[in-house]
Amino acid sequence: MRKLKQYRNVALALGLAVAASSCTKDDNGGDDRPNEPIIEGGQAYVLGVGVEAGSDNINYIVHSKDLLNGKISLLNNGILQEGYREYLNINNYFYSIGGLGVNKVDAYYINNENRLTAKTGLTSNSGADDYLSVNNDKTLLGAKLVVNDKFDGNMEFFEIDADGYTMKETVKVPAKDVYKDPENKHGWRHTGLAISGNRAYQTVFPFANGVTPNLDTNYVAVYSYPEFELETVIKDTRTGPAGAPVNISGIFTAENGDVYTVYHGGYGFDPKGNYKEPAILRIKAGTAEFDKDYHFKTEGTPNGGKLIKATYVGNNKLLAQKYTAEQNGQWDQTNLTYVIVDLAAETITAVKDAPIYQYSEPAFVDGDKAYLPAKVGASLHIYQIDIPTATATKGVEIEASYVKGMGKLRKQ
Repeated sequence: MRKLKQYRNVALALGLAVAASSCTKDDNGGDDRPNEPIIEGGQAYVLGVGVEAGSDNINYIVHSKDLLNGKISLLNNGILQEGYREYLNINNYFYSIGGLGVNKVDAYYINNENRLTAKTGLTSNSGADDYLSVNNDKTLLGAKLVVNDKFDGNMEFFEIDADGYTMKETVKVPAKDVYKDPENKHGWRHTGLAISGNRAYQTVFPFANGVTPNLDTNYVAVYSYPEFELETVIKDTRTGPAGAPVNISGIFTAENGDVYTVYHGGYGFDPKGNYKEPAILRIKAGTAEFDKDYHFKTEGTPNGGKLIKATYVGNNKLLAQKYTAEQNGQWDQTNLTYVIVDLAAETITAVKDAPIYQYSEPAFVDGDKAYLPAKVGASLHIYQIDIPTATATKGVEIEASYVKGMGKLRKQ
């Protein structure tokens, strides 16, 4: 879950970090370089994890050679992160992206000494609401809506050269060019971004002060790419808004350039609202309109249901997380399981040996395997999903409260 708790007690966070690192000697990095652990063999999985301490969340980056066996602990392993973080594995870097007042963008990699270290010093103007890998894993694209209480401001887009660790000039689009309420009673929120060819597609929905005045329409802003000049905003009333506030999981691009939007049917919104059937819509490659012949209803399909989060895993497929029981609350992340959604065939396959779990995050995809965290009871584990066979394997236990992101790095 994308946690929105503020960091109100920095002293507590630092105190816990010191306690965790001082329990035993750091066998990987040595006392002189505890934040640059040695990576045996020059290859490792890297994870962004966090610990809940009262009203505070303390975030770390940890590493492991294996995601299927044993445990991953913060002791002798964790690199403390400043403030709230999101993570993205792009090319051979694990980006740690600040948010909620933290605007630092750090890039972790394994250097020629086999140490996990970071490039630092890069900042974004306002942090990021969303980020994705584009340009064949050469570019990190970030997005942030920056408006005041009268909904004036800009939608900001920025790009980082992943290898060069340099940022291009931020492009700003006036927020009210994207959506403007005639009476100025509400603005809008960003829920996702996808690139297809020379266009960028952004899912948005009307919003103000915790209220969503229109749950009956799917809005997608279409921009030129990479210029980010707004072309149009397309609408479709067959579904409500794609994605959800803070849940960036509602729009995806397939290899052929087709763009798909996922309507969750209530997740992230008031569950007592009057919602349409959960469904997926398509925007064909090279177009700026919804495909009227495509309307994939996920709840009425065998093995289907209400999808609350998904990750594109290739070959027109999503690895999705769905409810196995009625939704209980706006941000309910309980009674979940895994399914594989075939966007082209419009079918849904149950994942064999998948647990019924709580806690939802996007998956990390490594070839034909995907990895994602799940809590069963009090235990937090990583599960491996074999995509071709739709089979789950219970993996390593994580001694932390949550996992925000995963990646895989090799020595440069």
